Amino acid sequence: MKNIFLLNTVILSVFLFSCATQEPVKEVSPPVKEPTVEIQNKQVNSEKIVEKTPPQALNDIELKKAETDIAVLIEKLNKIIASKKYENWKLNLSDDYIKYYSDPEVLKDKSQSPLLVKYGIVLRSLEDYFNYVVVGSRQNVKLDEIKVIDRDRIKAYMYVKGTPVIIYELVRIDNEWKIGKF
Repeated sequence: MKNIFLLNTVILSVFLFSCATQEPVKEVSPPVKEPTVEIQNKQVNSEKIVEKTPPQALNDIELKKAETDIAVLIEKLNKIIASKKYENWKLNLSDDYIKYYSDPEVLKDKSQSPLLVKYGIVLRSLEDYFNYVVVGSRQNVKLDEIKVIDRDRIKAYMYVKGTPVIIYELVRIDNEWKIGKF
C-alpha cells in the first residue's frame, strides 16, 4: 500500500512538472474592435493586403459561464479519474487528444519518463496512459485560473507552490468543453 501511494505521488510530481508547461498566467485583454491589417507580399508595383481579425474573446457573461462550466467539468473529471473509470474519462476527450495519446511514438516517448522506466511500465495504449499517468496525476487537481485563448479554447491552471501549471487544455466542441490537445 505504501508503494502504491509513493508511486502515485511520484507520478503526480513527474507529470505536473515534466508534462505541463509552466508559463505565466496573463490577464485576458478585451477584444480588439477593428481588424488589424497585415502586408504579406510587398512588390514594386502592388501589395497584397490580408485582413486578419483577431480571435474574439469571451464577453463577461460568457467568461463567467465558461469558468462555471470548466469548474464543474474538472470536479467531474476528478471523480472519474479517482474511480479509475477509463470509458467515462474517454467521453470527455477531444478526437485530437485521443489521436495524439494513442500514437505509438507519443506513448513510447511518454514511457521514457524516469518514474515509468523505474517501475518497468511501458505505455501501449490510451488506456495505459490513463491508468499509469492520468490517474496518478490528475485525480485531485484544483482549478485556480483560466486563460482564454479564443472563444473555443481555454487553458486551465492550478497553482503549485505559487507557480501556475496547466492542468488542462480545453476545447469547446458542439457547445461542450472537452480535454483538448493544441
